[in-house]
Amino acid sequence: MRIRHLLAALLVLLALPALAQAAPERHKLANGLTIITSENHEAPVVAFQVWVKAGSAYETKGEYGITHLIEHMIFKGTPTYPAGQMARLIEALGGEVNAYTTFDHTNYHVTASSLHAPQALAILSDAVANASFDPDELKAEKEVVVEEIRMNADDPARRRSRELQALSYGPDHPYGRPVLGSEASVRAITRQNILDYRAKWYRAPNMVVVAVGDFHTAELLPLLQRAFGGLDSRPAPEFHLPPVQAAPGPRLKIMREKVRQAALGVTWLAPGLPSDEVYPLDVAAALLSEGRTSRLYSQLKEKRGLVDAVDASNFTPQGQGLFEIEARLAPEKTSHAWPALIAETLSLASQPPSGAELKRARVGLTAEFVRSRETMSGQARLLGYFELLRGGFEKSADYLERYRQVDSSQVAQAIRANLRPENMSMVLQLPEGAEAPDLDSLSALARKAFAEAVPPAEAPEEAAAKIELNGGLTLIVKPQKAVPLVSLVLAAPGGQAAEQASLAGLSQLWARAVTRGTKERSFEQLSQELESMAGSINGFSARSTAGLTGSFLAQDWRRGIELMAEVWREPAFPPEQVERAKEEQLALLRAQEDSPVARTFKAFRHLVYGDHPYGRDPLGTPEILAALTREDLVRAMAKVQGPKGVVLSVVGAVEPEEVRVEAERLFAGLHGQVSPPPTPAPQPIVQPRHKKISDPKAKQTQIVLGFQAPSANDPRRYAMELLEALLGGQGGRLFRDLRDQRSLAYAVQPFYSASWHAGVFGMYMAVGPGKQDEALKGLAEHIELLRDGPPSEQEVARAKSYLLGREAIGLQSYAAQAMTMAVDELLGLGFDNYQHTPERVQALSAADMQQAARQVLLPTGEARLTLGP
Repeated sequence: MRIRHLLAALLVLLALPALAQAAPERHKLANGLTIITSENHEAPVVAFQVWVKAGSAYETKGEYGITHLIEHMIFKGTPTYPAGQMARLIEALGGEVNAYTTFDHTNYHVTASSLHAPQALAILSDAVANASFDPDELKAEKEVVVEEIRMNADDPARRRSRELQALSYGPDHPYGRPVLGSEASVRAITRQNILDYRAKWYRAPNMVVVAVGDFHTAELLPLLQRAFGGLDSRPAPEFHLPPVQAAPGPRLKIMREKVRQAALGVTWLAPGLPSDEVYPLDVAAALLSEGRTSRLYSQLKEKRGLVDAVDASNFTPQGQGLFEIEARLAPEKTSHAWPALIAETLSLASQPPSGAELKRARVGLTAEFVRSRETMSGQARLLGYFELLRGGFEKSADYLERYRQVDSSQVAQAIRANLRPENMSMVLQLPEGAEAPDLDSLSALARKAFAEAVPPAEAPEEAAAKIELNGGLTLIVKPQKAVPLVSLVLAAPGGQAAEQASLAGLSQLWARAVTRGTKERSFEQLSQELESMAGSINGFSARSTAGLTGSFLAQDWRRGIELMAEVWREPAFPPEQVERAKEEQLALLRAQEDSPVARTFKAFRHLVYGDHPYGRDPLGTPEILAALTREDLVRAMAKVQGPKGVVLSVVGAVEPEEVRVEAERLFAGLHGQVSPPPTPAPQPIVQPRHKKISDPKAKQTQIVLGFQAPSANDPRRYAMELLEALLGGQGGRLFRDLRDQRSLAYAVQPFYSASWHAGVFGMYMAVGPGKQDEALKGLAEHIELLRDGPPSEQEVARAKSYLLGREAIGLQSYAAQAMTMAVDELLGLGFDNYQHTPERVQALSAADMQQAARQVLLPTGEARLTLGP
């Protein structure tokens, strides 16, 4: 958990004007339970969260993995709600329910429409307080958790993270053990173990309940009292984190694996909260990796090209934290990258940050505060974190001020005091044959670098408006005044659909290169100005659209749209920056080859679409990428500039007329028409296409089974979305049967993706050894069920609520609204299409869903791909 980001978000919740949101309030029940309520009437959504001060660090020998297993079992039935009903009922109310486990706490959370707040609260509270832990359900869920452990074992990043935690803290320290436990430890846990653990830690004084959203506190409190008043009132036992007993560093671990992308992690043991050193270390992490002008990004990635990606974070749990640097890179650059990374990190001690650097860090933090207020669940998560683990949500009120007061000397001193060689650990994940340091060379470099760096001594929502500008550009403006933020999307027809086979990957390269400098400004100058405002402009390329996205604080929207217009009209595509963009895309291609899931879907796309542009890898190939030129990018830009056929969508704290005036001025002089690329529909699948890919080192078999499906313009898309909702979610058919009842997989997921020319409908699973045949049979059974008979009225009602609730939650952010309106306008559906989705979905019947299944999910049109041992 990156506490810097977590802390950042809550402070603005308390510091900025309340608008449509009331200040948080604390309430204490007689049994010792703390309840935090925060009314927020910006959207018809509520979020309830139950926080338990017990995580994997609280486990004793014989309990490893029990906290996470309980998290899985909480929703597996109570005397009131039998197994499988809870998630289904929540989704039938248009809500989402889930949970997560960390080292020091567990969080159970539900988000739902405010119309169904009492029902959602009743289901959540019953699960937490009265879970049955049925033996048969426990046996089945252990298999699901084992599959999750195996899934993590297949992921290079998670393997590396696990090794780095163990090396940094020592494998016997609670923070050095995996939260999930091991296959052996999970299988050994009994129902009695679970009951004992719950009785020990799930007590009212050890828990916090948070409610945020569209409710009235006076009406909600009696419901909360009834829901949680019966919890055990005894205080939980005292918990003391043992000291770290790892040998003095530097410590080194080389992971030789069959990976194409190298990666490394470096940590230094550092103070956790409540130490005052947390504040300058948080600032240091932001200075090192937040934004393109940060030290690690600008020096190691942009100027020297040593890494593909780099990040810094300050992990601050109870007692003992970690200051961490992570990087991904080409294997042949490893021997130069790791010394440079350590030296650049320590440069904060020898070259303390300038005033401009500190200002950017402070502005960036403030921007995070603002953006955190867009969702109810985000606000609830931050309130709960401070209340449970940091002594009260009010104590967050001085965090922003403490952060702002950090000066250069304090940052330098914190680096000197903590980033010492004896506190250091490094894990390198490399393919066989790649050069790697030994412990002696690491120790020598770390001590030399340290010696050099440390010398001795509430506003109502207004309707969106569509405006046709004089030059032909379509402007859509939706004023939203609740949060002082503005999101912009400038989109045109294009993307992958416009690519010839010989230019596969060009659109993705364009999206990476288009913002890397203009005729007026270099990449560095553009980045500096954007970061001085905590703003962003990024390129994007999808299947049938391409363009720019932007996000700015409301006070800077005019300058933001000005810079976006400059990027659109006059991108420079400097040759050196084009090469950097190529390196980024090549790194993604390498990383894709290391991910079983990514390789599976890459092969599946080709299986479904064949030689159609959608069947190719959006990233292209290394060979094509190497051959692409600056001139290719210039031609690609000319095809989408417009202005006719281009849409600019703006959502946020703006006035439509002011945006119109600025847009008219900024895009005047452009001439041209952008039309949808003349891409034919894919060749239909007339007989089943089955493909198996062998991956001997994999611990799971990846399965994708799907069909060509209606495009985004096809009226049947709503029936397909409803079929996906019928199958999906924890209350859907797939989860209940294939995961809950048969314990075949940790993850089983239906998907429907639609774009301009075609869509795809399918199901994904990852299963362990010996389960592949049963999993394939189960998926086939569910497809046949969809064709052979209409779903029950209860299932249809649940699917509709789940689909519409999920869409409402997803459209909370201004960025999501801006993108949805721009793309729907380009597709010919109309910018306000999303507002009509509820009526279209509600009009569908069970017979409509069955008819869509019969038309689309044809036995002869099946594409099936498996990848595994």
